[in-house]
Amino acid sequence: MALEFRRKSVHLVGLIVPISYIFIERRQAVIAVGILVSIALLIELLKAHWPSFQVLFYQVFTPLLRSHERNGAVTGATYYLIGVFLPILVFPKILAIVSIFFMILGDMAAALIGKKWGRTKLFSRKSLEGSLACFLVCILIALVKFNPAVAIIGALVATMVEVLPSKLDDNLTMPVLSGLAMYLVLGI
Repeated sequence: MALEFRRKSVHLVGLIVPISYIFIERRQAVIAVGILVSIALLIELLKAHWPSFQVLFYQVFTPLLRSHERNGAVTGATYYLIGVFLPILVFPKILAIVSIFFMILGDMAAALIGKKWGRTKLFSRKSLEGSLACFLVCILIALVKFNPAVAIIGALVATMVEVLPSKLDDNLTMPVLSGLAMYLVLGI
């Protein structure tokens, strides 16, 4: 639980992006987050091809990494930044902001509630209780800007992406797919 809490604390720092995006233009957001994605990808390349950097990286970041990330896999942070960048690049501003909030707050609610109170297991590692927390948080976020139908569909897609097993990291897929679902429902 302590590891998950530390990881989700880092997610909270990520709130800077959607909150900042409320006040800046799309072009500025694309450039700023694009730079962060470029840095993350550079770190991934250095980690993969420069053993000295890899040792330093793992000394610093191992406490925040999941077990599979400690074995050379792309980190959740890199997927997270790409998952923030793509909605900003592709969707109208409000859809991007809402879908990024889904990823940050919905995923955080699922993890923390699921770890603490999750009893009904789904797909061996997720819980019904965590998934319900994700859905409720996402629907509340979406209802701030969208009608109930859009909010329910966006929250449902975000929750399904979070709970269903996938080879792709949900930090990437959750904002992209939930944003796409809301975009299609809105018919923008």
